Amino acid sequence: MSNNKHLRIPKRLVQRPQWRNLPIPYIALIRPDGQPDFRVTDEAKRISVIRHRLCQLCGDQLGRWFFFVGGVNSFKSNAYFEPACHLDCLIYAMQVCPFIVGKMDHHPTDKIKADNPHELIVEHAGFSDKREPLFVIVKANGWTLVQHEGAILLQPHKVKATEPLQPDSMTWAQWKQVMNELSK
Repeated sequence: MSNNKHLRIPKRLVQRPQWRNLPIPYIALIRPDGQPDFRVTDEAKRISVIRHRLCQLCGDQLGRWFFFVGGVNSFKSNAYFEPACHLDCLIYAMQVCPFIVGKMDHHPTDKIKADNPHELIVEHAGFSDKREPLFVIVKANGWTLVQHEGAILLQPHKVKATEPLQPDSMTWAQWKQVMNELSK
């Protein structure tokens, strides 16, 4: 994880409510007690950001280009559960998300269900809760919705993609290079 002076919360994410010094993603589940659970996607918000073309992290309107991230298997199948993001929101999240930076290897579904007894926690067949070590960012200008074993997934209309990235060991200079390449 790139722990250095260059890491700043993007302007759109600074406006989000925070929990333990991290912006709460727009689609994160907020429990009845007001505590967010970063491991769980609020399905109603997920559908809303897809329908209204909003960034899943900040909740603001997406522009001409938007970005998806997933493991190599998601990239190969071109199917994503998580909706699109702004590039700056995504690059920041990839540097601080415990799942992406390797501080957590998987989302233990049983524990998530126990922690959220009043919520319907949906497991999506065919998609692993295990962390892949490499992630690919896809730049897109549209998407198609597809059904996969009862889940609504997004298939980005790819414009460009990164080589597989290993976020837990990337430097600020490497992140900046990725951002510059995808901004073109």
